[in-house]
Amino acid sequence: MYFTKFPTTFYSLDDRKSIQVITNIFLRIRFDELAKNNLTYYDLYDIKDSDTPEIIAYNFYGDPNLHWVILLMNEILDPRYDFPLDPPRLNEYVSSLYYNINATHHYEDSNNNTITGNVTLNSSADFSNFNIGDVVYNLSSNGKGYITSKLSSSSIIVSATEGGFVSNDKISTNKFGIEQANITSTSIITGIPITNFLYEDNLNEEKRRIKILKRSYVTNLTRELEKKLSE
Repeated sequence: MYFTKFPTTFYSLDDRKSIQVITNIFLRIRFDELAKNNLTYYDLYDIKDSDTPEIIAYNFYGDPNLHWVILLMNEILDPRYDFPLDPPRLNEYVSSLYYNINATHHYEDSNNNTITGNVTLNSSADFSNFNIGDVVYNLSSNGKGYITSKLSSSSIIVSATEGGFVSNDKISTNKFGIEQANITSTSIITGIPITNFLYEDNLNEEKRRIKILKRSYVTNLTRELEKKLSE
């Protein structure tokens, strides 16, 4: 229904030997900012894992063909990726991004603000050549920091400026792995470790709440759309 209202344009697939008339789907229409941000025009809705734009349109407007209203109101270009992923697809997606989905992505405080985490790293006497002030790199995952204290040859305190460190990670004082150590255990001094999976899950959840244009305004929107497309 949405694209049936779009104007047509000419397009050639064979270097202009022949010309086809196609719908100009690249034309972009945007909602009036007043309607998008005025609470009297819309309701809030949290997308369920089983929802599609068509299902939501049917539930709110009684017509699945009005799915474009849902997409337009929320500036969603591709519901495959702009809608929240269900658990199986989310796990598949995160696994494709990270070698270890349970590694620390970053550290946060109690107010969910990203901070520099401080963590004790323990090894089996592998820190003999590690010194205070050395930059350490996580060779197993995303992580970088500097040594603030050396408790012994098997225990150091690191201030993590990027990513983080967990047990079984391999670290080095050089990103090329010249001085290496294997972490046997860790303990957090300050900061709440946020795993790669939790980080992506939080981003996924942020997509769940959308705006639903109230049913009484849909007819006017359709007329306005037709007007703009005919200009």
